[in-house]
Amino acid sequence: MLTIYQSDAQGGLASVDEIGRNTWVHLIAPTEAEIERVVSTLGVPRDFLLDPLDVDERPRVEKDEAGVLIILSVPYPTGDDPVPYRTVPVGVIHTPDVLVTVCRMDHPIFHPFRSGQVKGFYTHMKTRFTLQLMNHIARHYLRDLNDLNGRIAEAEAALQRSMRNREVYILLNINKSLVYFTTALRVNRGVMQKLTRETYMKMYEDDEELLQDAIVEMQQALDASDIHSENLSNLMDAYAAIIQNNVNTVLKILTALTIILAIPTMIASIYGMNVPLPYQDSPYAFPVLMGLALVIGLSTGWAFYRMRLF
Repeated sequence: MLTIYQSDAQGGLASVDEIGRNTWVHLIAPTEAEIERVVSTLGVPRDFLLDPLDVDERPRVEKDEAGVLIILSVPYPTGDDPVPYRTVPVGVIHTPDVLVTVCRMDHPIFHPFRSGQVKGFYTHMKTRFTLQLMNHIARHYLRDLNDLNGRIAEAEAALQRSMRNREVYILLNINKSLVYFTTALRVNRGVMQKLTRETYMKMYEDDEELLQDAIVEMQQALDASDIHSENLSNLMDAYAAIIQNNVNTVLKILTALTIILAIPTMIASIYGMNVPLPYQDSPYAFPVLMGLALVIGLSTGWAFYRMRLF
């Protein structure tokens, strides 16, 4: 889908039909015809439009005679996927007169811009729009990290009550999301830092401050992701040790019970033989043997208890 926006004199955002000066061209999972229209109108390389549509594309900044391409990874909820969050590339293309954004999905990161909720957003201020977008991306990461932290707490509480495999798999899938976040945030931060060292976009003093704010927000998100990932790894290791200890305790108890029961079983087996046995004709043979087996079993159990096997 191709949508063209332009700010009016009052600062509102209106949809227009043609790609013109100071417009914002927004592409969501574009068709081949839409890609060809943008390429032929703006003269940008086709790769600038195709690369952000590759789900495995890494964040980077690339400069060409026709413009500048900035690719950043943004988080999104996966819905029914066991892994709660993944990342998707978003491309921002600067040309001399037009700003182009490309994504394979209608990501919520663009909704505040389209609905006029972002203060100071104008389509002719391409650098300001890009930096505002970076700030919103960092805030999306922080919001989604808070959600993941809540999911970790819920899974931990459920795991303490049940010790089922389901909660362990939930934690494992959350850890996958944190790996995606950490990797994407680290590369996103590198792209932003590269923008401060090299001249890819014309920036004024306010723009430089906005970029520094975006870098700080992204660093905070990266730190939070690292902390959550480390805490989750420690949590999973701790529960793995607890589960292993519980298994060892159960096996220890079962082994002790097997030894205790083996002695009465052996006595009963011997006196169940079809051969002459001592005191087999005595009327007290059965209670004596059962008493002897009980005493030996209780003595063995007491010895195991003193040895902390129970």
